[in-house]
Amino acid sequence: MKRTSMLCILVILCMGGSVWAGLVDMTYEAQQLSATRWQYTYSIQNNALAEGVSAFTIWFDEALYENLSIESPVAISQDWDELIAQPDPLLVDDGFYDVLETTGPIQVGQTVTGFSIAFDWLGQNVPAGQHFEVFDPADYSQPVAAGNTVPEPGTISLLILGTAALLQKRR
Repeated sequence: MKRTSMLCILVILCMGGSVWAGLVDMTYEAQQLSATRWQYTYSIQNNALAEGVSAFTIWFDEALYENLSIESPVAISQDWDELIAQPDPLLVDDGFYDVLETTGPIQVGQTVTGFSIAFDWLGQNVPAGQHFEVFDPADYSQPVAAGNTVPEPGTISLLILGTAALLQKRR
């Protein structure tokens, strides 16, 4: 019985994002390019935003990031207008990556991947997720969805399964 319960819990945890999904989920895959240079490739999934996802912003803390650059493939840059504003520690102003669709929004149930940003990491250890906001392009006054980017579910799943295997082996 214990084994079945543990297996059910692991399956639920491995499904992660789909179990605890918000209106919009944003995940990233991290790649370390050098000692302090990183590249994040983001995926955005529309779970329940009826009007679709047409515009979003990812924020980069001015004390932790610098030298942002857009690295998205041509397929993304043809369908999305991308803009970067560098973090400015002198003005105490966060940087951002702003994206606006040019061919149509991400509809409910759809995921688009490939939005890619490289940056220099100024913090300790490894960089983590950032805050994001989704906007209605007809009215940018208030976000219609917001959250924090999270690592790709595959990474989380592997960590959970590896930990479970180690715990099981200890018994």
